[in-house]
Amino acid sequence: MNLTVEQKLKSIYKIQELDSKIDGLTALRGELPIEVADLEDEIAGLQIREEKVKNEINNFESEIASNKQKIKDSDQYIAKFKEQLNNVKNNREYDALNKEIEIMGLEIESAEKKIAQNIGNIDLFKDTLTEAQENLEKRKKDLDFKKDELKTIIKETEEEEKKIAAQKEKAKGNVEARLLNSYERIRANMQNGIAVANIERASCGGCYAKIPPQTQSDIKQHLKIIACEHCGRFLVDSAISGLDPAIELVAEKPKRKSRTRKTEGA
Repeated sequence: MNLTVEQKLKSIYKIQELDSKIDGLTALRGELPIEVADLEDEIAGLQIREEKVKNEINNFESEIASNKQKIKDSDQYIAKFKEQLNNVKNNREYDALNKEIEIMGLEIESAEKKIAQNIGNIDLFKDTLTEAQENLEKRKKDLDFKKDELKTIIKETEEEEKKIAAQKEKAKGNVEARLLNSYERIRANMQNGIAVANIERASCGGCYAKIPPQTQSDIKQHLKIIACEHCGRFLVDSAISGLDPAIELVAEKPKRKSRTRKTEGA
């Protein structure tokens, strides 16, 4: 690709113009993409919370079922021990059976207490679950609204973005890979996405640092690609950008008129 420096500069500036147009279209979306992403994260968190609460409720219900089974088993043992009381042969056997009945009674009391506690826990967690589900439904509606809003904006600008992207791909064909990579790297590091800046009032149009006269002269000669010493942006003059040449100049301050002092006796 045998292109002059001037052709390269015009191509890379054209790419910058197209990227800036795309940035402008993207800016129309405002904070919507961030809001959508934040809502998706919040919904994911609420769904995890919902599952945890459901698991806790399931655990409490399992413990209730287990304790109900303990009560049932203990009742069966008590019935069995009471039946055996009718056939005891001595006091020692009688006392032993009564002791077992007492133990089973304590087991039943403990199980009943745990069941009551777990029922209370379930009621509390069900309230928490209802709150989480209500928040989840609300956030889902918010997300649907934001997504619809974002889709509408994207749809309105989609055709123009495709057209600009096609123009950019065509322009990239006139720029060597090394220069294009440098441009993309500089652009990624700039908050406003400007990697190619015009001379404005003898300064860099990107960072507004003053450009020495000799550097300005070198830029205008188009013999090499020159970057701003302060921000690293590629610098171009009005012949490349097509902007009004007057923008490059520093406005001269009006000269103050000197007053002639009158001499005595004049």
